[in-house]
Amino acid sequence: MIRDLRKIFTSADIILIFFLLVIAVIMLVLIKDDISAKQVEIRYHNKLVTSAPLNKDRIIEIDAGIVVEIKDGKVRMNESTCKNQYCVKQGWSNRFPIICIPNEVSVVIKSKKKEEMLITK
Repeated sequence: MIRDLRKIFTSADIILIFFLLVIAVIMLVLIKDDISAKQVEIRYHNKLVTSAPLNKDRIIEIDAGIVVEIKDGKVRMNESTCKNQYCVKQGWSNRFPIICIPNEVSVVIKSKKKEEMLITK
């Protein structure tokens, strides 16, 4: 079998494949999400409404018609009173913030290790 592989691959090919596999395994270990270390911070009119763990399912009513849901290690804007419903259409997130500009609501996921937030201007 090894002789058959040497006919198809050179020594450099086998070394390259080995290093790519090692790098892939290392990346999987580094990227692994630890949802127990993540918190969801919900702000309404730039004031902190609540900070909740991402690993506990719950529904948070911010105001009449503005509802945030945390489930299975993800968060979403379940209901909103804004016109276009972009925040609701964004769906579930476990990494990036959910922003509702008309209602001035922000849902940010923070980690003990680092803050995972996408900042746009």
